[in-house]
Amino acid sequence: MSAPKKSAAAPASGRRVALLRGAVLAMVAIVVAWRLTVPLGLLAAALGAFGGSLLADRLGRKGGEGPELRRPTLLLLAALALFAGFQLARAFVSSELIGSLLGPVPALHLGEILLWASLVLPVVFALRLAATRSETMAVVEVLFVGGALAFAFAAHREGMVHRPLAVGDWAWSRGLDPLWIFLGVGLLGTFLLAGLLIREVRVERVKLHFGLLLLIALALFLLVQQTGVPKPDPAGDLGLTGKPENGEGDEEQQAGEGGQGQNQLDELEFKDEYQNRGEEAPVAVVLLHDDYSPPPGAYYFRQTAFSQWNGRRLIASTRDDLDRDVALRFPLEAFDVAAAPTAGDGRRALRTTIGLLTDHVRPFALDSPARLEPAHNPDALRFQRVYDVRSNVPILSYDALLGLPAGSEDWSSETFDQYTEAPSDPRYAELAEKSIAVLDPKWKDDPLARALAIKLYLDQNGIYSRKSKHAEAPDPTADFLFGDLTGYCVHFAHAAVYLFRTLGIPARVAAGYAVPESERGSGSAILIQGKNAHAWPEIYLGGAGWVVVDIAPVTSLDQPDPNADSKLQQMLGEMLRQSPEEEKLRDQLRGRWNFRFWIMWLLLLAALFGYAVKFYRALAPQFAGAPRLHRVAYRAALDHLVEAGRTRRAGESREDFARRAADLSPSFPELTAQHLGQALGSRRTGPADEVRRLLGAVRVELAGGAARWRRWLSAFDPFTWWRSR
Repeated sequence: MSAPKKSAAAPASGRRVALLRGAVLAMVAIVVAWRLTVPLGLLAAALGAFGGSLLADRLGRKGGEGPELRRPTLLLLAALALFAGFQLARAFVSSELIGSLLGPVPALHLGEILLWASLVLPVVFALRLAATRSETMAVVEVLFVGGALAFAFAAHREGMVHRPLAVGDWAWSRGLDPLWIFLGVGLLGTFLLAGLLIREVRVERVKLHFGLLLLIALALFLLVQQTGVPKPDPAGDLGLTGKPENGEGDEEQQAGEGGQGQNQLDELEFKDEYQNRGEEAPVAVVLLHDDYSPPPGAYYFRQTAFSQWNGRRLIASTRDDLDRDVALRFPLEAFDVAAAPTAGDGRRALRTTIGLLTDHVRPFALDSPARLEPAHNPDALRFQRVYDVRSNVPILSYDALLGLPAGSEDWSSETFDQYTEAPSDPRYAELAEKSIAVLDPKWKDDPLARALAIKLYLDQNGIYSRKSKHAEAPDPTADFLFGDLTGYCVHFAHAAVYLFRTLGIPARVAAGYAVPESERGSGSAILIQGKNAHAWPEIYLGGAGWVVVDIAPVTSLDQPDPNADSKLQQMLGEMLRQSPEEEKLRDQLRGRWNFRFWIMWLLLLAALFGYAVKFYRALAPQFAGAPRLHRVAYRAALDHLVEAGRTRRAGESREDFARRAADLSPSFPELTAQHLGQALGSRRTGPADEVRRLLGAVRVELAGGAARWRRWLSAFDPFTWWRSR
């Protein structure tokens, strides 16, 4: 039996797939170069990636065309090329001779082009070479390319909807949401990675795979349009975010202004190795409708309170008559908060608008909310919900609150007892008495002075760290307070409240968000991020209500949190500030721009597609195998004739057209005969080198015979190949 013949079409199809991979890597190189350099480096990066890919494919195929070189030798050559390119690029920007000959700006630009070409070509060559000879390295190649794409747009993670600024600023200035731009980049990245993973030789199967991938991408796009993009999971360890357990419209949740509801936060967990996930993720933006500077130096947005001692920790009260100043439900209609302090002595009314960027189990509000009502949502894609709050915020400093009594005259003895119930461990009372020993005798019985003395002790002796180890102790707070005094906000808040209570001061732990006033800047918007999730102690003073006495340890083992991004804060504030009329006008402008935007992109994509086909048809003869060479060479010659102004007429035979085109290209009739001989099975077909020589002769003859203006015009026309017959 004779051995089966190898298909000669396989190498040609493989070359087409190699061209595809080269184009994929070139696009990735453009994206990365765009993030790091000026536009002059883009072309160098693209050409370097394309050339490195094709060179690796040609040299790396075992048994294929090109010399059979050992992989270590090729990788060594790539490393030498990388080093030499770096040195040459450095010479362009450091050499006085080159700078004086070319000028500083041209030398800088040429140095950048050399830098990107010398960087991208050897790296892509090495990756592609390794991938052609090892399946494992093919996976490494895909991971590398995916990492490069992720690097280019990594600033967009954790809800940073304005980064990278080159995309965000451009989009917002034109009324576009960059969300859809980044979604498109993600889909494009999927196509690019799929292009690298394709190992098929038959081009028809490649087209099938890309068609299926396109259908999947469109399905994902429609799904995101209907459900929205995934949100980061910020501050989840304090339990502030997430969907309400009973849902927005549940009657039990909405029942009563003071009802506890089933979706409340029951307790704060003590955690070891506490990790505040999504620290930089924005969770909400708050608009102040009047200027306000909080006396504690930070804006405290209370979401819940814990006042009932259960024998181990503080939990949310199970009594309906306690902590009634906390809003337990989102407003479906306007409602007043029960037991809210009144504006007047030491407080004033302040209206705020809160836009939630992620779901929360219940609303939060600045200090002491008095009234909540639903508000217009200017961007339902961006904000989960929007509501207005009228808060009666404190305006007096601690000095002005000295002398006020502990508790309220309206409280029953049971209420006072619950707010002062503390662990029976005698060490709490001993430490509390030790802490207030520093007070002047005239202030030793003042509730606020006592609380501030305990705060001073914890500030000076406590150590802030999220890597504490107290969660498994029978009393985590005692293990913290009488142990290493190392913990995070939940430990400090519980410790302070227990010490306050042992001195007869009504106290509770509150939880929500605390934003330093310095992060607000000069605007009226306050950005709340996952890092702002916080728990703090509060005491009750007659005539003032609940007063924040937060602990601020001087010593911290953790890295300081970065400040809020002012650009993101301003942008989200502007989005939330828009009125319905402004939103309508914006939508109209956006609709007009979107129409122009998509028309422009469709035209650009059509032009890019035309150029891609044009270049492919021109380059195909260089890579085609013998069975296809005569056809693709003849097709390339037809394209060149169209560019020269000579097109085959409808019904005209190929022989007649060849005779009519002979005045422009005498070699074209012979190339036509070679093509027809191959197509009809004639023995007159010549070798591959002869066919390529004839095609080169046609190009030279047309370059000298056709009008120069026509050649220039055809060079800018991406669809000249469409007229070939």
